[in-house]
Amino acid sequence: MKIIVLPLFRLSSGHHKAAEAVIEHISSIRPDAHIQTVDILSYCHESLESVVSKMYMQWISKKPESYSKFYKSFIYTPDGRRSEQMPLHVWDKYFEFRLARFIEKERPDYIICTHSYPSKLLNHLKRQKKVNVPVINVYTDFFVSDVWGKRHIDYHFVPHLEAKKWLVRLGVQTNRVYVTGIPVHPSFEVDHTHKKHRSILIAGGNSGLGQLEKVLHHLNNHSLSYTYKVLCGHNEKLRAQIEQLHNPRIKALPYMSSREEMNQFYEEASAIITKPGGITVSEVLEKELPVFISGALPGQEEFNADYLKKRELIYELTDHVPIEKQITSIIDSDIERNKWKKRLDQYSLEREQTLTMTLTAIFGKTSSSVPL
Repeated sequence: MKIIVLPLFRLSSGHHKAAEAVIEHISSIRPDAHIQTVDILSYCHESLESVVSKMYMQWISKKPESYSKFYKSFIYTPDGRRSEQMPLHVWDKYFEFRLARFIEKERPDYIICTHSYPSKLLNHLKRQKKVNVPVINVYTDFFVSDVWGKRHIDYHFVPHLEAKKWLVRLGVQTNRVYVTGIPVHPSFEVDHTHKKHRSILIAGGNSGLGQLEKVLHHLNNHSLSYTYKVLCGHNEKLRAQIEQLHNPRIKALPYMSSREEMNQFYEEASAIITKPGGITVSEVLEKELPVFISGALPGQEEFNADYLKKRELIYELTDHVPIEKQITSIIDSDIERNKWKKRLDQYSLEREQTLTMTLTAIFGKTSSSVPL
C-alpha cells in the first residue's frame, strides 16, 4: 500500500507534526505501507517555497493586524460561505496540473492532507474527475477554514463534534466525517504520571513570535515559587537572553529532537504557557496539563483561542494580575482543577473513536502489526 502525505512548506509547523503523528499511527497498523511526505510547493518550485514561507513569517510578525484582516476576509468566514466558492487563481491551476501529474506518476492508494491548500487543489481535481485516489483531510486546528476541500474529499478527520456538524451543514456526508481529535503522536499517549516538580513550561520560543519576551520580563520582575522552563528550540538569541537574566527560577531548554524527552517535560510540569496552536494545545490536553495563553498569532491561532475559550479549556493571561498568581489560582486549587478536568473530559468524550481505530477501518490491518 502506498500513501502520500501532503503538508505545506518545509519549515517546522503543526502541519508537519500532524503528518508525523498520522504516519506513526499508520505504521503501527500497516508496517507494510510505503509512506511519502511531499511539500507540493517545494516539489513544483523549490525557490518559490522559500520565498512564500519567508513572506508569510514577515507578514505575521511585522503586520499582524493586516494578516488578521486578510485571514478573516479570505480564509475563514463564520458562515462558511466561501467554502465551495474559493476562487481558482492562475497559480492554483499551475499547482493543480503539477499535482495531477505527480499523482499519475506515483499512483498512490491514498492521499492524506494535513494542510488546507493541497486539499483545495485535490477537491477541484476530484470534482473534475482528474483524480480518483481516495483523499483524507486531517484538520490541525480547532475550526475548519474555507480553503479546505470538502464535498469531494473522501474522509474527514475532525477535532470535535461541532466541526463534524459544520461540515455536514456544508454538504459533506456524515459517514465520511470522523471525530478523531487533532492528531497527537503516540509518544504522548501514555499514562499520566505527573510528578510534583513545581515547574511550568513556556512554549513558543522557537519561532521568536508572540509575546514571550513580555511574559519573561514580567516573571523576572516578580518573586516566583515555581520554576519556569522555556522551550527555546533553535532560538539561540532567546536562550542567551534567559541566561543573562541569572534568575534560578527561569531556565532555558534547548531544542529537543526526542519526543520521549519532550514527553518527560510534559509529565513533570504543572501547567504550560503557550500560543494556541492546534497541535501543541492538543498534545498538552492529551497530557491533562492546564493551558495558559498570552496572546495569539494572527489568523488561525485567533480562531483556535476563540473556540478553546468558549469551551473553557484554556485560560487567558491578563496584564492586571501577576502571572504566577493567575496560574496558581487554578493549579493550586483542587476545586478549580476538578472543574477544568470535567470540561476536558466532556471534550474528550466527543471523540467517536481513536485515530488508530479510524485508520484501521479505512486501511485495514496486517497480521504483523502491533495489536490495538
